[in-house]
Amino acid sequence: MEQDFHEDFQGWLYNQSTAKAVISLYDKKTGETRSINVLDPMWLVNCSKKDINCLLFNKIVHDLPDRARAQQYQKMVNLCFEKDINSGRYWETKFRDIELEEFLKKRKEARSLRR
Repeated sequence: MEQDFHEDFQGWLYNQSTAKAVISLYDKKTGETRSINVLDPMWLVNCSKKDINCLLFNKIVHDLPDRARAQQYQKMVNLCFEKDINSGRYWETKFRDIELEEFLKKRKEARSLRR
């Protein structure tokens, strides 16, 4: 997922024909337009903090029949904003502590077998 696109952001929408969210970008320096296709709402956790803020304040555009699917993308952005989840953040979870404990335990066992 591309990051730091907020400066070139034009808008974003849910495209029913491709079942993707499309983020439209316009480069003011070159005059080129391009887009980022987001197939899965989970991809949005890889956006930068400024990108998340941009997507939060610029709600996704969608047709009425596509509201439920489009809202999955918007809800993911809302969650990322609320929980401060973004590409520049090291998540604090209990799983990291458990993984570290298991790693150290196996390392200690391996060392004791060598002796």
